[in-house]
Amino acid sequence: MTKKENYTNFTANLNPLAIMKTLPFYFFVILTMLYTPLFSQPRDTNDDENGDWSEQFVTLYNTPEAELMARSGDIDNLGFGWPSEFNPFSGNSTPSHGYPWTADTTDASGTDRIMVVSSYNGSPPHGTDGYTSNTSRPENLPRPILLTFDLGDINVTSAALQIFVDDFQAGMWGANYFVTLNGVDAPYMATVVNSLNQTGPVGKIINLAIPEEHLFLLESDSLSVLFDDTITGAGDGYAIDFVKLLVNLKGFSYTAKVYGNVTLAGTDERIANAVVKASGIGEVYTDADGYYMFDSLPAGINNIFATKFSYDTTSVLVDLNVGDSVRRDFQLTEILDAEFTADEPIGYNIPHTVHFTDQTSMNPTEWHWDFGDGTSSEEQNPTHEYTNSGTFTVSLTASNGEETNTEIKTDYILIVIDGVDEHQVVSGLSVNPNPAVGHTTICFDLYEACHVHIDMIDLTGRVVLPVYHAYTQRGEHKISCTTSHLNEGVYFLHLQAGTNHFSKKIIVMR
Repeated sequence: MTKKENYTNFTANLNPLAIMKTLPFYFFVILTMLYTPLFSQPRDTNDDENGDWSEQFVTLYNTPEAELMARSGDIDNLGFGWPSEFNPFSGNSTPSHGYPWTADTTDASGTDRIMVVSSYNGSPPHGTDGYTSNTSRPENLPRPILLTFDLGDINVTSAALQIFVDDFQAGMWGANYFVTLNGVDAPYMATVVNSLNQTGPVGKIINLAIPEEHLFLLESDSLSVLFDDTITGAGDGYAIDFVKLLVNLKGFSYTAKVYGNVTLAGTDERIANAVVKASGIGEVYTDADGYYMFDSLPAGINNIFATKFSYDTTSVLVDLNVGDSVRRDFQLTEILDAEFTADEPIGYNIPHTVHFTDQTSMNPTEWHWDFGDGTSSEEQNPTHEYTNSGTFTVSLTASNGEETNTEIKTDYILIVIDGVDEHQVVSGLSVNPNPAVGHTTICFDLYEACHVHIDMIDLTGRVVLPVYHAYTQRGEHKISCTTSHLNEGVYFLHLQAGTNHFSKKIIVMR
C-alpha cells in the first residue's frame, strides 16, 4: 500500500494507487467527508500537564511533569478532533484521516498544515505521496514551529520535547530529514523521524530529550523547531499537531515499561555495567547478569540504545502504548575505543605539567595526541607542559592497524590563577560554607551581563554536578548548591563567565 492511498474503507482487492491516478480531485474531498465521523469535534480539555488544549500557545510552571511546560499548537489532531476516548499522550496512533484540508490561519505557524520538503522540485526520485500531489507551493513549504517562554530564575538541567507527528515516511519516498533547534542541527531527532512509517496518514507522539550540550539553546526564552529535507528532492509531505517542551523533568504522566538483556554479539555472554539510554530521557546500567529495566518511559516512540566502553552502540526504536511491558535485548560488538586520563587536569601555576595515560581498548599500537595548545605527541603515555593559562581541548587518536578511533575531551585541561579575574568580569568569588555539608552557597559579583556556567568537577576533571547555566545580568549573585548526593572528598568549583574561567577548591562532607 502506498502512503496516503490506504483508506480503511476500501476492500482488500482494490488498488488504491490506480484509483489515485484515475479519479478526480473531488473524490478525495468526498473521502475526507466520509472520514469525518471517525473523529469527534475538538475536545474541550484543560489539564494540569498541558493547560487548555484549544489554546495555540501555553506556558505552565511547576506542572506534574516538569518545572516548566511550553507548548505551540493546539491539541486537536490537525483540526480533525480526537476519536472518542482517544488520548494523544497514550502512545496510540490515530485512525487514518482524510486530506487535503485547509490550514487555519489562526493555528500556530508550522502546525495543523501539510508541509512538503523544500527540495521537492516536481521530479521526485521515488514518486509522490498524497500530501505532495494534493498541495502546492508556496503554501506547503516547511515552516518552523516557535515556542516562547520565560525561564526567569529557572536553572535548566534537563529538557525534553514531545511532538505529535503525522505522515512521516522517509523510507517509502526516499526522504532524508534533518531537524534543527534554533538553527542548530539535532541529529538525534532526525534519527527518529527518518525511521517513522506513518502510512495512513496517521499521527503519533514521539519523545526526544535535548542533550546537555544543546540546553544553552533555551537561554533565549524561545525554541524554533524545523523539519526539512533540502537534498533528496523527495515527494514527501508531513504535518505536526503540536510541539511540547518540558524543562527540568519530574516524570511523565503516561508511561510504559521496557526491559531486556545486553549480551556480547554472537554469544550468550552477558555484559554488566552497560549503559542503556532511552531518547536521552532515561539512563540505566545493566546489572551483573546484563539485565536492565526502565519502569516509566513516556508512551509513544522512544529511541533506545545500549553501549559500553570498548563496545559499539546499538539502537532500536520502541513504540510504546501506555501500560505496555516490552522486552528489547541488545547485542554489542567489541571495538577499539580510545580513552585516556590526566593526573592534573586543573592547574594554578604556569608552567603546569600534566601526565597523560592511555586507556584505549583492544591493544593499540599507534597513538597521536593533540594537547590543544598547538603541540602534539606520538607517545603512548606522554608528559606535557602547559605554559599559558586557559582551557585546552585534548584529543587522542589510537590505532591497532585494523581499527582507528579518536577520543576528544573538550576543555579538559583548565589552568587558572585562583580567584584572579584579569578582565574584571567577575570578582568576590566565594563558597560558604566550605567544607560543605549538604549544601553551600556560591557568591560572586558580575561586572557585565554574560553567559555564566558553574560546574562541580572531581579530581579527574569530570563534571559531577552542573550547578548553574544561564545568561546572567550584572550585579551580585548568590547560587545555592546541594551537595548531599556527592561522595565525600575534594572537588573544584569551576565558574565560566563569558570567556573567563575561575575555580575554587571545595571539600564535601556528610
